[in-house]
Amino acid sequence: MSSTRDYYEVLGVTRNATHEDLKKAYRELALRHHPDRVPPEKKGEAENTFKEISEAYAVLSDPRKRALYDQHGHSGIDQAYAYEDIYRGTDFTTVFEGMGDYGLGGSFFENLFGDLGFDILGARGRTQARAGGAASAAAGRGRDLEVAVEVSLEEAARGVETSFQVPRHETCGACAGTGTAGQSPCAACRGEGRVTVTRTLTVTIPPGVLTGSRLRIKAEGEGGARRSGDLFVVVQVRPHPHFERSGRDLLAGVVVSLPKAALGAEVSVPTLEGSVAMRIPAGTQSGTVFRLKGKGMPELHRPGRGDELVSVSVRIPGPLSGRQKEAMEEFVRTLDE
Repeated sequence: MSSTRDYYEVLGVTRNATHEDLKKAYRELALRHHPDRVPPEKKGEAENTFKEISEAYAVLSDPRKRALYDQHGHSGIDQAYAYEDIYRGTDFTTVFEGMGDYGLGGSFFENLFGDLGFDILGARGRTQARAGGAASAAAGRGRDLEVAVEVSLEEAARGVETSFQVPRHETCGACAGTGTAGQSPCAACRGEGRVTVTRTLTVTIPPGVLTGSRLRIKAEGEGGARRSGDLFVVVQVRPHPHFERSGRDLLAGVVVSLPKAALGAEVSVPTLEGSVAMRIPAGTQSGTVFRLKGKGMPELHRPGRGDELVSVSVRIPGPLSGRQKEAMEEFVRTLDE
């Protein structure tokens, strides 16, 4: 992510803006900040602004990304998408339909975002840029791959290094990808120029990852004639028996007896680092929530941790003995008095 400003603020729209509102705002800003329409000395600044408004439009124009952003802000987008994935599937060209020479052609987007290594123009843009796409294929970039790795909530909290196996095509070393050895087809790859191998790779999962977080390992995808594709590691965080995650916070529960809730007591509460003692005051009601500061989850690439929110459930005793029943009835009478 290049922008740290609120996306709605970047586009100058309200949070309930419609898709047409977003297109109109983006079109006006894009034309105003197009690097080809400013003096040379302001081109760098305009290019940065243009990328920022394009990033905001790419997120807010996609219902799924917009819902994630509305719920978790920039951190939700950062953890769910690699930077280039923010733009994937966004059809910028339809924003400028019918504007003639004032529109922004697909070639501009290819030049501006070409370093991202993929097509962001959408179906219409891909049709218009078919020649460019063919040139890219001829350049021999290998296909991107995707694998899933699973981690525990504790590992997601502290970060972990994990290894996994990836089967992929690689350039044949015997023939350097030519498919021939001398005057004959290469025996190692049977003339295909590529061989299938399984590699063991290691990736560092950073603290604070969410389920669906995508980590990119450059050049670890399938081999190509000129360069390899990338490998995307999709993280799955296993459900935890004691905790439920809510952004940076963890939700937990503890059951206490009726006497402890009435009189107050010290109870044992689970945390990611082990059990801790928590004091509940006299008269605690069922459903009361207590906060353990700093016992929640870290946020990806940001300092500090969230909190653990502990909900108290008061356990009502089962069938009472005669003596217990008498004592309870006496207790009720004192309440009436």
